Formats: sequence, C-alpha cells, structure tokens
Amino acid sequence: MAYQLSERDKSILGAVIQEYVSTGEPVGSRIVSRKYTMTLSPATVRNVMADLEELGLLYQPHISAGRIPTPEGFRYYLSEIMQVRALPKGEKNMISRHMAKTMGDVKETLYEASHLLSQISKNASILIMPKIDPFLFKRIDFVRLDESRILVILVSKAGMVYNHIVHGEDISQDLLIKYANYLNESSADLSIHQMRDRLVREMSSEKARFDTIVKQALDLGMKAFAGVTGSPDIYIQGKESVFNSPDLADLGKLREIVTAFEDKGKIVRLLNRVLEDPGVKILMGDDLEQFGTDYFSLVASGYYRKDVPVGSLGVIGPIRMDYSRVIPLVGYMAKILSDLLEDV
Repeated sequence: MAYQLSERDKSILGAVIQEYVSTGEPVGSRIVSRKYTMTLSPATVRNVMADLEELGLLYQPHISAGRIPTPEGFRYYLSEIMQVRALPKGEKNMISRHMAKTMGDVKETLYEASHLLSQISKNASILIMPKIDPFLFKRIDFVRLDESRILVILVSKAGMVYNHIVHGEDISQDLLIKYANYLNESSADLSIHQMRDRLVREMSSEKARFDTIVKQALDLGMKAFAGVTGSPDIYIQGKESVFNSPDLADLGKLREIVTAFEDKGKIVRLLNRVLEDPGVKILMGDDLEQFGTDYFSLVASGYYRKDVPVGSLGVIGPIRMDYSRVIPLVGYMAKILSDLLEDV
C-alpha cells in the first residue's frame, strides 16, 4: 500500500518510532511534542497520531495509552524516513582485528563473525555455514565405524571439514585407506562439484571396469560425495539477549521464540530468502510468520564467494531494534566474509 504522508506526518511517525525503540513503552503525544517536535502542540501531534493509526502505521494497545508502531509502520519508516548511518570506524577496526586472529580457519572465522554480530547488536545472531560444494577439495578420509557404517571426512583447502556417515558392506580400514589415497591422488585444485563430476566420468572408464580397487574406490567416492548436500550447519549466538528482552515479559511470546529457535529447518528456509537478491534485507511481521512470531524482526544478508551466494547471516531481535545501527553492521560483516572467502 502506498502512503501519502506529509513531511509533518513523517516527522511524527519517525519520532514515535525513535522513542519506542529507546524505551519500549507506548508513546504519548506530549512526549513527542516536548522531545521531538517542539513547534507542534500535543493536540496537533495527537491528531496526526490518530491519522497514522487509521492508516495502520500505529496502534493504541489501551484506550488511555500512547501509540506503538505496527510492522507496517516500521516498514514505512525504514524505506522512507530512516537514514542508515555508516558503521563507526572504531567498530570496523575492532571487527577487522578480531577477524584477523582467526585467518586460515574458515569455521573459526565464521564462528567469530557470529559472536561479534551478537555482541555488537546486543541481539541474537544467526549464521548459516557455507555449503562445501564451491570450495576447492583438499582430501577425503574414510574411517570404519562398524560392519555397515563408514565415516566420511571431507576437508576443503579453506579448512572446512564436512563429516557424514555412509552405509554399505563391511570394508576393512586398510582398504578404506587405499580407496582414500586413490581419490586424493587426482583431486588437487578441484571443487567438490568438479570432483563429483570426475567420479562420474571415471566410473565408465576402462580402468574402473578391470581394476577392482579403482571400481570400489569410485563407488565409495560417489556415495561419499552424494551425501554432501545435507542440511547446513547453523551458528546461533546471543539467544539469552532475546530471552531477557522486556518485550518477552509475556510467557506466551517467550514460548513462541524459544520454539522458533529450536526449529533450524525454518531458520534455514527463512534465511535462504535473503539470497534471492544481494544486499541487506529486513523481515518482520507477516514476513516472519513461518518463524512462529510477529513480535520480532530479522536483519539479514547473504555472503558470497566469487559472486556466488554460499551462506547467509543475520541479527534477530525485538521488532523495536535499532535498525540504523544493525543494518550497517550486518552489511559490513557480510562484506568482510565475502572478501575473506574470495581467495579460498
């Protein structure tokens, strides 16, 4: 819906939202008049707030209370009123220093990124680990667990490790080492995807037809790489910041958000939506219906390797979070990770 708001309307809506973000309490016309629009009387402000309520941008929780922004009010504020400020230089330097300490270990770097997002935003952070497919393959190892299960350990040159179990016939550890050595011999500088394609081609080769070791190594390799498409790992940090929020004083709301955090499948589907287009996205209200709550918002972005989206990260918290601070933080962290992954 397109709203035709005057500059005065925008000024008052912006003031209500700034005050609500700061206090978490319904905002009255007298506060707005005194703190934000000193040239307007409380009566004038009250009339404008009533008009904004009719438009669905504010609502009044009780007849004698002030107004609270609706998700639609926040959306309008974010797109038409709020000025996104640059992340302070001191915070950029602090992030760069912390990230530099983990260089060489991608998983540790991503974990640190998630930690910093939560620490700086004072909300919960969510980071979906990148899929291993686009990264260059370093080695594969097989470990016999029992007569029907084999642990597959895939390591990328970036230091990412992916473990999963394949089922099949009983194979001795000595043979598993031979299979792994064969697969590792010709895997230099191939991506996981390219390695998978190479195995498909080799399966029809003369060598595979007449060399039992080669055929069995290729069979096991196909099983191992077929399992790489499982659910991605997720880092969630700072949940206690959300659980302790005054916005969750209602036990029903608290139960909703606890349940939402436990359903990682929904989190992945939600964050996958931000990969459709580059840049920082804000989801709130009905956007978070599948997450199980409309009291919260998610500020999220994808991060990339060579212009290909490989993962996503975000900050989730009460709908009254300080977007002017969180949006540039998420955008900067996504850029840092994309730059880091460019060369791995």
